[in-house]
Amino acid sequence: MKKYICSILILIVANQCLYSQANVEKKERVLDTVHRHSHLNPFEVTINTVNIDLKEIVRPATRVELTHAVKYHDKYYCFFSERGQYSFRVETRYFLIISKDGTILNNIEVPKEIDRTIYFDFFIRNDSLFAKTYMKHESFYFDINKLAWIRIEKIDDIVYEDHEFVITYLDFGEWGEMTWFIDKKTLKEYVIGANGTMVNKLNGNYYLTSIAAVREIENPLNLEPCGKDYCYQSVEREKIHRGTSSLIGSRVIYQDTTFSFWNVNKLKQKITTSFVFEDQLYQLYSDSNTTFIGKIENEKLVSIFDFGKKYSFLNRLYSYRGNNLDNNSRFLKIRENNNTFGFMEISNNNIEIRYFKHNLDTLEHLESDGFEKLIDIIVNSDNLSLEQIVNLEEELGGIDMKTDRIGTNHNGYYPKVYNSPNFKTKEFIKIEDKNITQIIEYLYAKADNSIKSIYVEWEITRHENEYDSFNTLIKKNPNIMISLKKKQNEIIEIITKYLGLTPNREKQSNNENNLSWATKNGLKIKMYGSLDGKKEIRMIIDLE
Repeated sequence: MKKYICSILILIVANQCLYSQANVEKKERVLDTVHRHSHLNPFEVTINTVNIDLKEIVRPATRVELTHAVKYHDKYYCFFSERGQYSFRVETRYFLIISKDGTILNNIEVPKEIDRTIYFDFFIRNDSLFAKTYMKHESFYFDINKLAWIRIEKIDDIVYEDHEFVITYLDFGEWGEMTWFIDKKTLKEYVIGANGTMVNKLNGNYYLTSIAAVREIENPLNLEPCGKDYCYQSVEREKIHRGTSSLIGSRVIYQDTTFSFWNVNKLKQKITTSFVFEDQLYQLYSDSNTTFIGKIENEKLVSIFDFGKKYSFLNRLYSYRGNNLDNNSRFLKIRENNNTFGFMEISNNNIEIRYFKHNLDTLEHLESDGFEKLIDIIVNSDNLSLEQIVNLEEELGGIDMKTDRIGTNHNGYYPKVYNSPNFKTKEFIKIEDKNITQIIEYLYAKADNSIKSIYVEWEITRHENEYDSFNTLIKKNPNIMISLKKKQNEIIEIITKYLGLTPNREKQSNNENNLSWATKNGLKIKMYGSLDGKKEIRMIIDLE
């Protein structure tokens, strides 16, 4: 018994040492084998989690989401969208190359055509990386050696290819969809009005998988022959936004009868993909509680393996050309939460789930926004420079938002005279506490870096509720309005004390009251609106 207890203690100490060592390292990796294969379950699932540091690349106080990704030569090539949580909510897109251990290897400039749209595809074709926009079909090739995107002639819409057929697919939204089988020998085309974004081939038959159905095609030559008007090249060239409804030459082997094009959320089971292993077509699908691997028997999905949790798979609209890497493998994107994304890689019966975890939300609560010190400096300084402001913000704990702009088109509160290339702005953020955050932007002259005007905004501190409406946030935390009202009174008292002036009230047509102060030496301060149903306090300070 003593020997047994000693063995347990040794194992515990060893585990603690390993855990401590992992924490010392910047990147933490956790490996957990969820389930090993057996005669009942042929699949082996492993989970890895690594830390990824995005802070040096993206802006602070933003939400960063994975949108598109591929795995290429054992590295992850990923598009991310960044959306600011505060103030003017800057949106940016990044293209990063990431190693398996979470190291960011390269940050690549994104073509403006891709940066300004959410509808684009990113995929591997012939051992190369391509991207294509949906609306204008702008196409790009990624040069691995130069680490740059290169504009090319329009790339086609091939989703699958074998020695007999090339399969292409186009989606026309509410007007339907079409999948073409192009015979390589005769170049004749055969069409079906079904979803062809996920294709498998098994025992000579083709299988088209959608979120609610699996369709079998024994011989594509039995599909509807294409007339000239409906050949792939004609439809693509003429931008014909209507599809055929023909399903001749195919049969449904599974269909969820609850499916509705207008309400996908009513589905009891959603298929994410299909893949082949040992002459069997398997489906990866989810219900409202968990994700499964199953197979079709008697037109029903039968579960083979239960993951024990429901995965949220990322599948952007019009991003499908890279779905069918190989018949027996799939690469899927996962969104776990606001700070974690990942990939599920299926290869035969091996399934690896790799999470990447970042900590962009961790801005320190300062317990003060430093507004009184700012007013003190403004009142007691003849000229205020950008250098002074940067030093002040560093002292107060302000974080540079990295949103420097030229001119004032983004902000209508500034005097119109400053809307020119001769002026720039610099923005900082300070999280005061769990309820209130201050965003402050300084407008300065490029010629001498002198501060001309200051825009200040106090609003609700954003945690994981970025997309909640103001009313929802108030219901969750009624103290927010109390904190904002208290902050407003505090601001009024500070300005009144330092300027020695009572504010002028300007009643607006919308029953709001603007407060303003004006000194003899030209300093003007205006606070906008009231807090009756408002979610922020806004102020402009004109120094000249």
